[in-house]
Parts: sequence; structure tokens; C-alpha cells
Amino acid sequence: MGRKITIEKWAENLEEVTIGQWHKAEGEQVSDGEVLCEIITDKVTFEYTVDTDATVARIYASEQSVVPVGYVIAYLSTADEAPEPDIEAHNQAIMTRHREKSHAELDFDLDAILGGSSPAPSAPKVTPAARRLARKHQVDLQMVADAVAPDTSPLEEHHVQAYLDSLEKPQDD
Repeated sequence: MGRKITIEKWAENLEEVTIGQWHKAEGEQVSDGEVLCEIITDKVTFEYTVDTDATVARIYASEQSVVPVGYVIAYLSTADEAPEPDIEAHNQAIMTRHREKSHAELDFDLDAILGGSSPAPSAPKVTPAARRLARKHQVDLQMVADAVAPDTSPLEEHHVQAYLDSLEKPQDD
């Protein structure tokens, strides 16, 4: 019988992990006690070992991807069975809930908390990763919002990268 490898809540404050290196690829055999992949949390990196002999039937999370608790990262097959068909839908639902929760946590008024003045009503909401990338390239986040994602809130790193990519393209006269 096959087995889903799911990210579990190993610590009270664990919400997501980063998948490090995969030590096995799809179609490869993995033995009891062998390392399947690296899992990276905010505090520790560890090797995920399996407790059965199986074949890696499917990998659902690529290296360096960030996945939430509850996400199925792989499916191990012990008798050539196919992965359950609803795993991708399950993962999509878990990821959507995680992103909504993360965005809700970003949606706070820092100036009100710190006692400063409120930002202009049109100031875009921005994820920390997007803010870092914009700062690194000295890009005005309002310009990113206007050019790339006027109806998106909050701005994410991929929005800033798309804006930077658009600046690198030659302009037609």
C-alpha cells in the first residue's frame, strides 16, 4: 500500500518548511532508514528518512519550494500503485489557505501600532520578500503596483521581478 509523505506540525510554531535537496528521484527505490530529502525550518535543517522499502512514485514539492504544514511532498509506492488522484487538489487547497492566512497576517497598520501617521491610502501592501527585492534594486513599489499588478494586494516578489524584467527589455521607438 502506498504512503503519502506529509509535512507535519513538528513544533508548535511551525507553519511552513523549505524543501532542501531531494536525495531520491521519482522512480528510484528508497529503503528503510534511507534519506528521502532535506527539510529546512526556521531553526533547523534535518534529513527526512523513510521507515519502509518503497519506490518514489511521485514528488510534489521541488527543491527550494516553501510548503505549509499538511502539504504532501511525495508519494511512496510499495506495490506499483499510482498516487491517489486527489493529492494535487489537496495540496492546492492547503497552499491557498496558507497564502490567505499569511496575507492576512501581513495586513496590519504598522504606523497605527507604532503611533505614526497612516500611510497614504494608495500605498501598496507588500510582502517582505517583495520589499527586499525592491530595496535591493532601488525600485519604487508604487511604480511596480501601477505597472505590473494594479489590482493585486499584497505585492509579491514575483510582481517585483516581473517589473524588473520589463525594465530590461529593449524599448521599441
